[in-house]
Amino acid sequence: MALLIQAVTSVLPLLLMMALGFATSKKPWFGKTGESFLSKFCMQVAIPCYMIVNVSTTCPTRADLMDLLKLFPVPFAAIFLLLGLAFIAVRVLNVDKKMHGCFINVMSFSNTVIIGFPVTISLFGEESTPIAMSYYVANTVLFWSIGAYLLRKDGGMKSKLISAEGLKKLASPPLMGFLVGIALVILGITLPTWLFNPLQKVGNCATPLAMVMTGSVLRHMDVSQLKPTREMKYLLLSRFVIAPAILLTIMLNLPLSDMAKQVYLIMTVMPAMTQFGIVAREAKADYEFAAMAIAITTVVSMILIPCYIMLIAFLMG
Repeated sequence: MALLIQAVTSVLPLLLMMALGFATSKKPWFGKTGESFLSKFCMQVAIPCYMIVNVSTTCPTRADLMDLLKLFPVPFAAIFLLLGLAFIAVRVLNVDKKMHGCFINVMSFSNTVIIGFPVTISLFGEESTPIAMSYYVANTVLFWSIGAYLLRKDGGMKSKLISAEGLKKLASPPLMGFLVGIALVILGITLPTWLFNPLQKVGNCATPLAMVMTGSVLRHMDVSQLKPTREMKYLLLSRFVIAPAILLTIMLNLPLSDMAKQVYLIMTVMPAMTQFGIVAREAKADYEFAAMAIAITTVVSMILIPCYIMLIAFLMG
């Protein structure tokens, strides 16, 4: 019972911030304009600032940084495993060929920035951020190569697996912030207080603003469209039950720290990426299915996170 209370209270602050965004998003001074502002400010300003500060403080020495970089093969392997399971699922479940790319994307890639980082920080503390960032890098690289390619294929577009557009998308502000933090550690540069403090304060805004924005997004969704189809039911089962069970079995037997195991497992059960919906629309893939998947996986993920936390804690003793 104590574990359940701890799991719920870890997620409750995030839900309250989402509720705040949900409640205020109908105000005339908020609306779609405010939602757009929060999204851009989080992605392009707050989260990059947070990355610079966090990497340079949680990995203060080159040795600490190397310990982090050694973890990078793990999230890449985990996402490749999810991709493999997804390719099998679309065939075994006889998913409509026109939505193969959407199905595979939702099952394989997570919303690591807007929801993933706030959740992991809330659950495991600031020291979990570099580990979460390694998952973000793998998630971003593979989405803008394999994921975007599959969506364009759904839409009947001819494209290459690795394109100039995809490479350009990799240079996202959060990733640039992460690389700046790494550069500071490698070069042994300590930021002066007058620069470090504002970066830290702006970075601390990332979690509450991201959660408020998420609540606003949920408020503006058309609930009447959130009717799970056959494919969606299969997707939820694969995304939140089968895939996590397989990954959990593998992760528990890897020579990783308890922190790394927990962060990676939680990251894999985050909602579908918001960028997934944007790319699906641009590629003329099944955008309606994509939008519904983002909405439903966001709600389901928030409900199931306490359950995953309890299960992981129990299995890890």
